[in-house]
Amino acid sequence: MKMARTLALSALAAFLAGCGTTETPAPARAEPAATAAPAQPPTPATQPRAAKIVSLPFRVDVTYSAAALDKMQELHADLGVSADYYGVPKDPSAEGLDPELGIWLGGEMETLSPGNRSVTLKGQIDAAQVAEEVAGDARVRIMAFPVRSHAAQAAITCTEFDEVLPIAVETGGTVHCTLTGN
Repeated sequence: MKMARTLALSALAAFLAGCGTTETPAPARAEPAATAAPAQPPTPATQPRAAKIVSLPFRVDVTYSAAALDKMQELHADLGVSADYYGVPKDPSAEGLDPELGIWLGGEMETLSPGNRSVTLKGQIDAAQVAEEVAGDARVRIMAFPVRSHAAQAAITCTEFDEVLPIAVETGGTVHCTLTGN
């Protein structure tokens, strides 16, 4: 690779120096030193991985008990719905793993006003990262929690949804919010 670059630069210099004349001889090629190691082509391990972002949207249904909905409205709280995308690592000894999620692939969050409703999440992940680092399918963990009111955070609890992403895409997910202790 270095030799080809040197030759190309030499040819360019010869062309520019000659300004169109043909009487200037081409420069002699320099032979590589005997101790120089041959250039190695990049290996997949040394090349940066190209991201391949895919979107697998899915629906999450959010429901409330009557008492939880009344409390959310009384406290003027909204509901945060977050999705964490993750996977089980192919190499469990790899550095930088999340102790709870393994390989974190990304996340997103939507904020909803109180009331039974559905929200569609984007489900965007890097398919190249999944193929390279994750054993099996990517997973999604959905959590819902009151936002903008500490009193609501203490009074309301919501279930979680955790599933492989292809199943979430096919069936959707559900979280249900109730008053704490109910």
